Amino acid sequence: MLQRRPCIWLGLAWFIVTSCAQAVSAQTRVTVPDPRAFGLDIKPGLVLYNVTGNVEFRTEEGEKAVGRIQVAIDKSLVIEQPDGRLVTRPINEVKKTDATFEGMDRKQLEKKLQTEHPGFKTFTSRHFIFVYNTSNEFAQGTMRIMESMLPGVMAHAKRQKIDVHEPDVPLVVLMFETEREYKDFAQLPDGVVAYYDILENHVVMYEKPMQTPFKWELYYRQAISTISHEGAHQILHNIGVQQRLSRWPMWISEGIAEYYAPTDFGKRMRWKGAGDINDMRMFELESYLKAKDADQADGTMVDDTVGASSLTSTGYASAWALTHYLATRRKLEFDKFMKKVSELRPLEGAIERGNNGKVTSNSEVFKEFFGEDLAEIERSLVSHLKSQPYDHPLKEFPHLVASVRVNINNRTFGTANVFHNQELASRWQQEQIRKLDAAHQQSAQAAVQVFPNRSAAERFATQWLKANN
Repeated sequence: MLQRRPCIWLGLAWFIVTSCAQAVSAQTRVTVPDPRAFGLDIKPGLVLYNVTGNVEFRTEEGEKAVGRIQVAIDKSLVIEQPDGRLVTRPINEVKKTDATFEGMDRKQLEKKLQTEHPGFKTFTSRHFIFVYNTSNEFAQGTMRIMESMLPGVMAHAKRQKIDVHEPDVPLVVLMFETEREYKDFAQLPDGVVAYYDILENHVVMYEKPMQTPFKWELYYRQAISTISHEGAHQILHNIGVQQRLSRWPMWISEGIAEYYAPTDFGKRMRWKGAGDINDMRMFELESYLKAKDADQADGTMVDDTVGASSLTSTGYASAWALTHYLATRRKLEFDKFMKKVSELRPLEGAIERGNNGKVTSNSEVFKEFFGEDLAEIERSLVSHLKSQPYDHPLKEFPHLVASVRVNINNRTFGTANVFHNQELASRWQQEQIRKLDAAHQQSAQAAVQVFPNRSAAERFATQWLKANN
């Protein structure tokens, strides 16, 4: 067996990397995603996790600073600057130092941000700096959400036995008044109303969309939920729960952010708390839940969610649902799982896809903690979700009562349900008729009635079910 020697010396020869890397056996090579996929200006190479500590380097402005090493890749380092940004430097352009890494204080960073964004206003809170040209109401509402969320997320992580700490640097939130300004800045596809930039360590968002939403309240509820989601990402990356540049399984990365995202809407916008029902995601899952009885769940939804390498909007909803179920009903295993993923280092985490297009190792890790029987997990998940009350975001709009009635041996049996659109109602009726014996499918009577709001529809559905069963 090859006898190994330390790969990086922390003295005068600290920069001698090439010859050392040649002496490293194949087992220390780590399969990681291309660093350029994260926006890092580094080609794929040998990842060295034993290169740690602080370095002196020059910022883009040419100023000397002390940075904290995140990870070494071949002859380059990823360094955290005092402002929280991640930058790359060749090893021969930095100098090892015993000096302590210190994040910028709020006043210094606020002044720097004012220079970078002329014409924007700024204000600070205990943990955040807000840079904005939005309305004051929008900025203050965002501040209340973020500041109430951070201590709550920290407390929840502590209960999971995860070591957490206060952010080392003030967290920056950049807010544009209009979607046009935001798109000029970020160049993102339609539908992305906020994002967390893992390199800049900023949350970026906008207030006013270019097109008039069909319902402003629904738009703001969805926008605030997304802002909270991205704020959760920023907080998790800065308190020690998720290491910067680590690759969590997609379902838990987005599911846990959705788990933390629910907020109270209105004049006193605030974070609701870890595990509160996410009304927007329950709304998206409505058709799935109404189409399936718990005993019909076959594990497909769980399997697709756990193995996903990317998520649609419905995928975000199912990731939230799975996270909520596990955190509530399988708490012991879930806390152990969260502890495990919190230990993933920069660039660690599975990315490979199997023949079915899924990240197979993510599915294997899931089964290691939660068991092989995905059908049973999904059955329990469906039952769990159906027992949860939630505030339907379209409750004031017209709703439909869809019903199916059948006569069996001169007795009438019927089922009914409430929906917010015709497509969901028709799909549900078709599924109910499909469950019947062939002899009764032809005689089944399907009907749809419209009501001015959800509560009126629910009252009628309750009365109809009593009368027809």
